[in-house]
Amino acid sequence: MRRYWLIGLLIIFVLSILGIGAYIESSRQQERTAIPIRAELTMYSDLPNTLTKLLTQQYELLYHVRVHVLPLTEEQMAVRMTLSEADRTGDIVLTSRDNLHIGEKYGQFIPVLSEGIDEISNRFKQPDGLWVGTWYDPVVFVQNIQFYNGEGRYINTWHSLAMPGDWTVVMTDFVAARGAANILYGFIETRGEAEGLQYFMELKPHVVQYAKFLTTPVRLAALGETDIGIGNYSDAHQYEEHKYPLKVIFPLDGTPYYLTGTAVLKSTKNKEESERFIKWLLSKQTAQFLQSNDMYFGFTNPEVTHLTDSLGREAVLLETKGDYTEEGKKRLLNDWISQVRFRKGN
Repeated sequence: MRRYWLIGLLIIFVLSILGIGAYIESSRQQERTAIPIRAELTMYSDLPNTLTKLLTQQYELLYHVRVHVLPLTEEQMAVRMTLSEADRTGDIVLTSRDNLHIGEKYGQFIPVLSEGIDEISNRFKQPDGLWVGTWYDPVVFVQNIQFYNGEGRYINTWHSLAMPGDWTVVMTDFVAARGAANILYGFIETRGEAEGLQYFMELKPHVVQYAKFLTTPVRLAALGETDIGIGNYSDAHQYEEHKYPLKVIFPLDGTPYYLTGTAVLKSTKNKEESERFIKWLLSKQTAQFLQSNDMYFGFTNPEVTHLTDSLGREAVLLETKGDYTEEGKKRLLNDWISQVRFRKGN
């Protein structure tokens, strides 16, 4: 009887916690609906819903402007950036640099100029103010601490990573995740197609797994199931903040990065409010808000502290411009599949 009594208490406790959580969320929802909304915007984005929801709810709370997010895949966003003027709707886009390049080519945007945007590095924005980068996510080496304390400390460049040795590497399949494919595009843009593909062929003997998800290499390295995981800084720093035994290393010879940016659409009916929202996205306040919610990026705003790895070094970013077409990406991925991923022999 005592055992059933304890189980009953446990069930009551769990239900109470769930009820309190539901009540708090309901109260927050009521607070949001009670706020007098002074403007509404429509934003297209291919970012994770958790991120866009976090941003738009915070903006509504602070400024009483509701931003409706219309979620798209990156491929759908690329298509939307080519629409004719008659089919254009909405106020803002928040997407990848490649899709912003497409929108620029098809005349989708109007310039946004301000002192804050003027201070952002030219590598992160369109010269005429048609779009601006908000944050970037560099590629890093994640080494489990046991491996780092041995020979791992000497593997701090892409060159040394591919040298002969018995260390194991996990990386994300370029076809499975578009964010991971950015590594391939960055290497080919800076080294040329032949040399870029040859590098991944030289790295292949170390690769014990091509994962399906971007976070998998980081997780496996953090758990000591591989010596090195190739992943994004944002994921790696989360594990670092949660005290996993690992080292996050920025490659000394430069690293690819994924740039996210924003623009105001020509179809906007509320230009001033759209510009205010973009200025808020670029603000130091927003960077701190994302960091407080366990989201770690490199922010283009120069007032925000630069990223550093576990050794206190800043990232050396490859000099890439992006601007890859969907057709070009598919061709490069097919070349990687045939010449590297499933190539037999030397």
